[in-house]
Amino acid sequence: MAIPSKTVHTLIWSAALLLLGGSRNLFSDDRSANAGLMGSAPFHGTAAAFVIDPKNRSVIYAATSRGLFKSTDGGANWSPTKLTAGVNALVLDPANPSIMYAATSGKGVFKSLDGGSTWMQSGLPNAEVRTLLVTSGSTVLAGVFDGGLQKSTDGGSKWSDGGIGDKYVNALAADSAKPSVVYAAAGGGLLKSVDGGATWSKTNLPATFARAVTFPPGKPDTLYVGLGRGRIFKSTDGGQNWKAVNNPQQQTYVVNDLAATDSAVYAATGIGVLKSTDGGETWTPVNNGLPGKDVRSIGVDRANSSVLYVGTFGAGVFKTTNGGEKWEPAGSL
Repeated sequence: MAIPSKTVHTLIWSAALLLLGGSRNLFSDDRSANAGLMGSAPFHGTAAAFVIDPKNRSVIYAATSRGLFKSTDGGANWSPTKLTAGVNALVLDPANPSIMYAATSGKGVFKSLDGGSTWMQSGLPNAEVRTLLVTSGSTVLAGVFDGGLQKSTDGGSKWSDGGIGDKYVNALAADSAKPSVVYAAAGGGLLKSVDGGATWSKTNLPATFARAVTFPPGKPDTLYVGLGRGRIFKSTDGGQNWKAVNNPQQQTYVVNDLAATDSAVYAATGIGVLKSTDGGETWTPVNNGLPGKDVRSIGVDRANSSVLYVGTFGAGVFKTTNGGEKWEPAGSL
């Protein structure tokens, strides 16, 4: 029996993702994936993303393959929420942080109207949603594995194709300084919209398979993009011109996540956390206190950019209060 071409394409792409270092919580549950690391020690879930409550910086959410976890004491302790589906990403509505959207593994988008106390399924059932972004009002963008970009203009009730023309959207980013400018890290490279996601064009990024995109607060034209093969590119003109900014020794490892502050750029990679304080010209490993060097996600406290959280593969969550000079365990998920 012949296998449909779409299925073949999906299998080939999935194999490529695994060869490039895997995907955050995409193909396997953390428990089975880390069976050789667990032993008799407590199980540590892998956090795919962090969100800090802008109204209370001690409240942090961690998206994991075992559901959404919440800490009310700055990451010292974590409790499971009622959202138990595997979560790949979480976003807050910038106009109302009590409204939250969660991208789940195989169950579509979930929505909360009460700060995460209760959740309801909000479209795209059975979809592997990788990333989410609330652009303005009730407009929500969702990157779906093998499903491209999906768009809702009514807060997640109805969804339609986002017209991006790329089936693999790994990350979405926008900035409050220019909310109409949206970037999508995708299988074919980096795409850009200047009208809030209504139309898209491909930037001149000289590479494919963009996994992560970030920019310093208030500077959405200064872009950093992380690739599947470990390279990091920078643009200072909104994607027209690019420069490779990390050294060749770091290009053999996958870049899982990026985060930029006013004074530094951080990369979560397969060899740990890399930090640059000179706009990406040089990068230094900052792994003191990290027992697991495979770092999958990184989150920054925007009120204090020296405070960061990282999710490691199999070793748990870690926190720094001094910009990565020293990491401490941040509770157990």
